[in-house]
Amino acid sequence: MLAVIAFPAGSIVFTDEDPLRSEGPVEEIVSIGVAGTTALVVGVLAGLALVRSPGTARVGAIVFSALAIITLVFFWSGAPGIFGAVAAWLAGLTRGRRLLDGTACFFGVIGLCVAILNPIVSLGGSLLRLA
Repeated sequence: MLAVIAFPAGSIVFTDEDPLRSEGPVEEIVSIGVAGTTALVVGVLAGLALVRSPGTARVGAIVFSALAIITLVFFWSGAPGIFGAVAAWLAGLTRGRRLLDGTACFFGVIGLCVAILNPIVSLGGSLLRLA
């Protein structure tokens, strides 16, 4: 998310264009920040509440994996990656956690893939926009 914010910030610093114009760099930074921060707060708070028991962690892994897929249209915000990382965490794919089996593990792997691919797609899109 921070690397994606660097592109509009560079536009403010290195160009003479009005940064406050409609759909300009300031508006872009605000939208990325609000969407990404909201996803982070929701993901961490809900994840902390769900991780306490294997049953709720299993449901949480499925729900957050679905949220990661649904929010792919907002890939520039980092929300899919955050939700995917929470799904992987709840499924037990992180260090110190017991791996859940079955559907929760499957959705956790999907969430992990989204979490890995989200920053790559975001940076690639920003670089293509410059070209």
